[in-house]
Amino acid sequence: MGPCGAVNRVKGLWLGLTVAPFCLPAAAQPVAGEGGYSPGIPFVSGTLFFWGAVALLLCAALLYRRRLEQLAQHTAALRASEERFRLIVEGTQVVAWEYSAATDAYTYVSASAEALLGYPLEAWLVSGFWANRLHPEDADIARAFAARMLESGEGHECEYRLVGLHGDEVHIRDLRTPIRAEAGKIVGMRGIFVNLTARKRNEALLEDSEARFRSAFEQAAVGVCLCSLTGQYMRVNLRYCEITGYSEAELLLRDFREITHVEDVFQQEDLRDALIESELETFSVERRMIRRDGDVVWVHLTVSMVHSNQGASQFMEMIEDITARKNAERELRESEGWMRTILAAMREGVIMRDAAGRVIIANNAARRLYGLAADEVFPPQQEPEGFGFVREDGSPCPADELPGARTRNFGRPTAAVVGIDRRDGTRLWMLAKAEPLTRDEVVGAYPVVLTLNDVTAQRRAEEDLRLAATVFDNSVEAIMITDAQRRILSVNKAFSELTGYTAGFVVGQTPALLSSMQQDEVQYDTIWREAAEKGAWQGEVWQRRRDGSEFQEWLSIGTVHNRGNSISHFVAVFSDITERKNSEARIAYLAHHDPLTGLPNRALFQDRLEQAMGRAERNADLLALLYLDLDRFKTINDSLGHIAGDRLLQAVAERLQSCVRETDTICRQGGDEFIIVLTDIGDTEDPARIAEKILRHLSEPFDLDGHVLGTSFSIGISVYPSDGDTPEALMKNADTAMYHAKENGRNTYRFFTEAMNANALERLQTENQLRRALVRNELMLHFQPQVQLETGLIMGAETLIRWQSPVLGFVPPGRFISIAEESGLIVPIGRWVLREACLRAREWYDRGFEDVSVAVNISALQFRRDDIVATVREVLAETRLPPEYLELELTESLLMQHAEDVLDTVQRLKELGVRLSIDDFGTGYSSLSYLKRFAVDRLKIDQGFVRDMVSDPDDAAIVRAIVQLGRSLKLDVIAEGAESRAQIDFLIKEGCREAQGYYFCPPVTHETFMDILKRGPISSQGR
Repeated sequence: MGPCGAVNRVKGLWLGLTVAPFCLPAAAQPVAGEGGYSPGIPFVSGTLFFWGAVALLLCAALLYRRRLEQLAQHTAALRASEERFRLIVEGTQVVAWEYSAATDAYTYVSASAEALLGYPLEAWLVSGFWANRLHPEDADIARAFAARMLESGEGHECEYRLVGLHGDEVHIRDLRTPIRAEAGKIVGMRGIFVNLTARKRNEALLEDSEARFRSAFEQAAVGVCLCSLTGQYMRVNLRYCEITGYSEAELLLRDFREITHVEDVFQQEDLRDALIESELETFSVERRMIRRDGDVVWVHLTVSMVHSNQGASQFMEMIEDITARKNAERELRESEGWMRTILAAMREGVIMRDAAGRVIIANNAARRLYGLAADEVFPPQQEPEGFGFVREDGSPCPADELPGARTRNFGRPTAAVVGIDRRDGTRLWMLAKAEPLTRDEVVGAYPVVLTLNDVTAQRRAEEDLRLAATVFDNSVEAIMITDAQRRILSVNKAFSELTGYTAGFVVGQTPALLSSMQQDEVQYDTIWREAAEKGAWQGEVWQRRRDGSEFQEWLSIGTVHNRGNSISHFVAVFSDITERKNSEARIAYLAHHDPLTGLPNRALFQDRLEQAMGRAERNADLLALLYLDLDRFKTINDSLGHIAGDRLLQAVAERLQSCVRETDTICRQGGDEFIIVLTDIGDTEDPARIAEKILRHLSEPFDLDGHVLGTSFSIGISVYPSDGDTPEALMKNADTAMYHAKENGRNTYRFFTEAMNANALERLQTENQLRRALVRNELMLHFQPQVQLETGLIMGAETLIRWQSPVLGFVPPGRFISIAEESGLIVPIGRWVLREACLRAREWYDRGFEDVSVAVNISALQFRRDDIVATVREVLAETRLPPEYLELELTESLLMQHAEDVLDTVQRLKELGVRLSIDDFGTGYSSLSYLKRFAVDRLKIDQGFVRDMVSDPDDAAIVRAIVQLGRSLKLDVIAEGAESRAQIDFLIKEGCREAQGYYFCPPVTHETFMDILKRGPISSQGR
């Protein structure tokens, strides 16, 4: 009941007391009568009653006044209580209200309702206000809550959301009680709304924070756990479990001491106590933990205190597995220990300096090399006082030129032999090698590791060896040193000059390299075996030079024994006794040779023929005898005289010698007749080929004192043993065949029997196979380098054709070139050679070898029959080769025949820009005026002159003349067939600038030639 109800009750009491005297019972009231009194009652009694009533009324009035005063006090107390309630309600966010079910409206709300939702208080009193402000998601819950209250008075509390004026959500707690009528029916409700919005927001933030913490905790890359102050695990993440090997459930039953290494427990407990006592905020240590499987794991542990409102509550511990690092550190320490042990034990000095030059490490060997005591400070990078450094030549070496300083400054490995003059006055030689480490960007230099080897004794030994080597190299006798297996270890200069072999070529080979055909390998082996058995051997032997020439020498072989008295080396000393032997042989020579031509005479020829027939019989070989007669020699002799005839015979003899091998024998039978014995022939094709060569070479005119003479030969051929088994029979049958050749038109050859002419069938087969060779790609090119003598630079290459037939096998050029010329196949073959050579030269040019040209031989038939100018132009355009990189080689005879026509063609070729050279210059006849008019670029000295120019004065004079001629006409001169160092020296001395030959390189495939180009200049010592 409120204050108003209490006042009404007081007013009712007051009215009741006021009217009470007028409501007495009838028996107590006086009865009206005539006199105003009831007749039966005495007047005195009525007066007493009246005054009693008055007294009673006064008492009631006093009582009523007292009640009014009490009521007023009670009302004031109620009003004060109501005011306090109002102030309490309005001073908080709590909204007090009363609700009427009949109107579905609030009948009262406190002032804080306006702040709750933002609506004015009048809006709250509108019917349905509460239901319309319910949040859609909570409406059903709130309505059900209100319905239960109105129906049964149950459910006094509920949380839900209301929607404010601006659409914001307001969380409230609804506390209500029912209002009942007198009959007990619920007619309304009263209650309060408590604003929970701030608390709900804080709870959401707390949940979010907890979620983030949980995520970071569980997903952390390091192990994280929470421990109680007693050390009990309270929470661990997955990484902590992985590091320790325990599951989360197992760890929650343990404390940190159980899995900490026993040696680390006390230290960790002391640190935790310091955290609890606030002596530390956090600590980090490295400790060992015992994994569940018993393994020890090293961790980096960080522990901090977690504080709550009540103070320190628990520890947070983070661990990181550092076992790998600890193992690496341990291995590093062990490695450093081993390194120091090794450095201390090394005989090689080792010094390590930092980028500033300070010594970091210097082993005992380095100190000994410097002459320092073990406890003495190592000198700095700069030249220290009391020390001096010298170069190998003995000149002072500045400190900044020392290998360590150069490597420190430039960052490149450096090595040098350096002499150090130590404080005690001694000089010690060291091989210093410096290696740079990673550059120090701050200092701008490189740390350096320097290794030092004492080479003083080695240097003294080298001086002794140098002295011995001087004697060795300057000895006039050839010296060769081999090992016990006769492998050549060293040769001196005299050896190279005598044999033509360079030291680089012979080292590693055996002395059998020098074995002569006259000194077979068995006999040669016997000499060395006897030297090994007896300790020495002396005698005359035949040797062979690199160019194939043979010479006699006086050979002395001695043995060198090692400490075990076993042979370790052989020393062979030999000298050329050729001059002495030549003097002896000259006498015998004059007795057995034709004085005009120098060819064997009849006596020597007869002896050689018999010997050749005997070898052929023993070896079941064939032997051919060629009988040659000079056609129309009598006419020349009669018209020009015997002197011209003799000169012609001498020239013929020279050409014949160039057509056969050294092992073959040429004899001047007498007059204009010559006989040739060909030994070791494979078949009848060999003598036929030689005969064709002779006819071809002798068909070129001879220039005799201004007279140009043309000659021809008729040749008869007999073959041993089919045409005779005695010298007389062979000579008779060959003579018969020669006359048969004369009868067939001269300038030809015939075999003794027509059956022997079956070789023509073989020539036909060769020609047929040659026709298919181009189609089948059987032909190939080889290249022989042309070398500048002074520099070793490769200036060009001569192109040489080779034929590998699947039917005939390898066919030598001398066998098929003549057939190609006779059959006309030389024209398409020459065109193919020209194109392939230009393609290869273009490849050299594209690969950067822009100074290398290619030389191609042009046959006379190709020059005359083919439109050579158009062919060259087309090939150059197709291959894109600059014309100055192509050189065409022409023969003297070609240039001299039909000179005017040839001159026109040559001039057109020159207009294309190609170079021209004369091949085999000096073997034909040339007119100097025509030579000038043709404007050739180069002369090629024939190898026949080069071969013997060192020993033959005539050949030397010819070569010298050709070089001088080329120099006078401003032509380049190149020598062919250079095979020895002596020849190279002669050419250089005479001013010849270029050469080619086996001394530098034989003809090689294109791939090999490319490898030679890549290696650069050819050494002056040859290949």
